[in-house]
Amino acid sequence: MISKRIDRKLKTSDFDRLGRYVLEAKNDAATILWTRTAEYVVDLKAETEGEKVLWYRLSNCEAEIPAMAIAEVLVTQSQNTRSQADKTYHCVISFPEGEQPSRAQLEDIEDQMCEALGLAEHQRISAVHQDTDNIHLHLAINKVHPATFKLHEPYRDYYVRDKTCRALELKHGLTVDNGMGQGQRYGKAQVLEAHTGERTLLGWIQTEAKPALVQAVQEEKNWDALHQVMAEHGLIIKPRGAGLVITLADGSMGVKASSVDQSLSFKSLTERFGVYVPPENVQSPVTKQENPKMTYQKGPKQTDEAAQELYTSFQSQKQSAWLAKSQLKERLATEKERFAQHLKVWHAQERLKIKQSSLTSQAKRLAYQQLAQNRESALQAQRETVKRQKQNLKALRPAPTWEEFLIQQAEQGSSKALELLRHRKAKQANFEKALLTADDLTQAKQLIYQDLKPFIRKNGDLIYQVQDGGAVTDEKQWVSVSTVTTGSAILALTIAAERFQNHPLDVQGSPEFKRQIVQLAAQHNMAVTFKDGALEQERQQLIQGQQASLRPESSILPALQAYITERNRMRKRVNDLKPHRAWTAQDAGPVTYQGRRTLTDGTEAVLLETQEAMLVKPVQRSEDFQKIAVGQTVQLDEKGQWQRSSQLKGRGR
Repeated sequence: MISKRIDRKLKTSDFDRLGRYVLEAKNDAATILWTRTAEYVVDLKAETEGEKVLWYRLSNCEAEIPAMAIAEVLVTQSQNTRSQADKTYHCVISFPEGEQPSRAQLEDIEDQMCEALGLAEHQRISAVHQDTDNIHLHLAINKVHPATFKLHEPYRDYYVRDKTCRALELKHGLTVDNGMGQGQRYGKAQVLEAHTGERTLLGWIQTEAKPALVQAVQEEKNWDALHQVMAEHGLIIKPRGAGLVITLADGSMGVKASSVDQSLSFKSLTERFGVYVPPENVQSPVTKQENPKMTYQKGPKQTDEAAQELYTSFQSQKQSAWLAKSQLKERLATEKERFAQHLKVWHAQERLKIKQSSLTSQAKRLAYQQLAQNRESALQAQRETVKRQKQNLKALRPAPTWEEFLIQQAEQGSSKALELLRHRKAKQANFEKALLTADDLTQAKQLIYQDLKPFIRKNGDLIYQVQDGGAVTDEKQWVSVSTVTTGSAILALTIAAERFQNHPLDVQGSPEFKRQIVQLAAQHNMAVTFKDGALEQERQQLIQGQQASLRPESSILPALQAYITERNRMRKRVNDLKPHRAWTAQDAGPVTYQGRRTLTDGTEAVLLETQEAMLVKPVQRSEDFQKIAVGQTVQLDEKGQWQRSSQLKGRGR
């Protein structure tokens, strides 16, 4: 889930207006008369299907009707005359596309969020909106306490909300979003893609260009080579402010380089390549004015030609609808101005007639008064007309959403639109398919990794959150990965290997997930086999490749190899730095533990020192080393498993 605070400029929030927006009440009468119960709203029958508000809730208010609750809040806010700050806190909690938390879960999320912000006792109106592809919870909270009338402003609320979101995701078994400082952060781009289903520049770079860019940083030696790879994707990297940005070749759009990957940050690149060198001398598709290999184009996340044609049609319909609405706005504005001019001319002419008439002074005075009343009546009638026109204009949706457009096209017989719809609706189900299980579960072990502090559901499911943002759920019949990362894949494989020991693992999920599981099983030399013959054969081939030589770089994980390469490069500047290489089965024996390191993909590795080199070994569970002191000797067997040995007196290299 993602939370966001909505601030109004100049601190001019109005709880009355905000409350009506949250409840989707159109006017005073609608607010007062709207007494539908929550059960009626949740019961999505034909007559209520498609409504914006799924259900609403009033908290810490004496009133039971929204209009009275709003009035109660306004009275409370009026009691605080000292503070000039905004007295209303508006927060939106949004959930991923396809995720449908229950009402009990949403109410608990609301209560826990308000408690974390220090606003648990404050009056609030909340409602769940379903007018976009992902449901979202609106919270309109009165920051003035109903008893003390003191205004409470949450301190550093963005950190509080982020931390609370992560905890609530684990508590309720929801999809774990990347928080502050965790994994890849898409920020507004992620929210936009979740709401619209349309590809953003950052999302495109993450999926299409990032692997090549990160590889260029790891393998190349200068700025020119990096500029070359950038140009092949229609991109340019250049300084802006205190950092670097990646923009399109025409400079029309850009993103912060570090938001793509930390290896592309200003600090990382200048440490590796030196002072920034512009791309003027790079012989690339950009400088040659040729078409790059690939480039970003706004459109749906699916990139095939049929999907692009549908999206082009959608954009055309959307543009036409917005143009029609804009023209209608201009016409209403013109009519309003024309009426004002006509009324002004008419009023002036009528005053002149009265002035030039032969009426007595008293009669003229009465005539002027009647004329003023007639003008005011005309103005009031015009105001009511304009108000109705604006309400009608606001109710007129300018264009369907991408999902609504696909529904329309599917109803007209478009098989591609139906395919895209099913792909979008299956997005959440794909998470559940990334799982590990076995055929015979009668002897499956029950275990808890207490050091990882799992959240335990009422049904006994264990939810583990991994450092790199991944999440693993240990259920009765399988181990599922709700958020796939390298760390979560390693943890899931470790749990499955221990729970379903001596039984081949059945791996379900995408081809990428299966490939990752096999590579990790071989890399970490886990005592597992796979039910799928092709996966098991691949695992055995990888293990044979690891044992073929002392330094099996081809089977080393990219992040591990990148760390080794970087440390060996530093030996040119640090004289006493030993050469680094990956630990292999041939290194079984005593080694000196020299600490842990977090790699770029979020996994961890340990440093094991010998007389000749510093060995780098990936780890499965970081808690295995929390009780091992730096400088301590440990004994490793051929599988990489160890037990504590004698304590060294010194820690020297």
